[in-house]
Amino acid sequence: MTLLNRIPVLGALLGGPGPSAQPTLEEVMAERYRERTRPRPGDEAYAHLLDLREALAAAVDDAKGVWLDFGAGTSPYRGLFREAALKTAELGGAEGYSVDYQLNEDGSCPAPDDTFDGVLSTQVLEHVDDPDAYLREAFRLLRPGGRLVLSTHGVWEDHGGQDLWRWTADGLARQAELAGFTVDRTEKLTCGPRALLLLLRRHGREHGWAGGGPIGLLLRTLALVDQALPRAIDDYVARGYRELGRVEGPSELFYLDVLLVASKPA
Repeated sequence: MTLLNRIPVLGALLGGPGPSAQPTLEEVMAERYRERTRPRPGDEAYAHLLDLREALAAAVDDAKGVWLDFGAGTSPYRGLFREAALKTAELGGAEGYSVDYQLNEDGSCPAPDDTFDGVLSTQVLEHVDDPDAYLREAFRLLRPGGRLVLSTHGVWEDHGGQDLWRWTADGLARQAELAGFTVDRTEKLTCGPRALLLLLRRHGREHGWAGGGPIGLLLRTLALVDQALPRAIDDYVARGYRELGRVEGPSELFYLDVLLVASKPA
């Protein structure tokens, strides 16, 4: 797309986002799935979804046996399981996809104790009424020695209907331990400037920036560059802050997501 093709969008930066046609539910779901399976530079949350996918790929690289995607939705990370069978569990009617296990109203799964070699949970915990009950259910479903790979948000906007919780890395590890798990590690995903630039992009695309003074001019210029060259921010982040995609330990204090890898004691 040329710069001239972008002028109607760029003009809206002076006062806010321009009008756009409303996509259908099917189009929204298809794009959400694509962003998680094949994130592209220029996508609104590219850096974060890339960091999450890479962290999950490393965490399940050696997965074997039978795993459960617990709160699967569209199950966008199914392709990361090369040697394990992945079953799905979800509430009835959620996102309209058929699953192997339809969860009960209380969120429990109609599978026996000690059924699975691993449980995958991606961006689910922040939406459930009782995170402790959810983690205890994941613990019940795992065989002794089985692995839990779970991601949830550190700092992120309200989203997805009911949105109840946020975590620090230490807080998520503590909650998993209280459910009976042995925590192997936590990773902070999309940290520091890598996170801040992504959030600035999201705000500029959705709301524009108010005028006035050098700061307003700077932010509107950033939004203009993002609209004209949508890969520019991602290219800059990749060159300057690639190491902040995944961080273990206390060095980073601001991050968009937490990945937890834990196990059920044998």
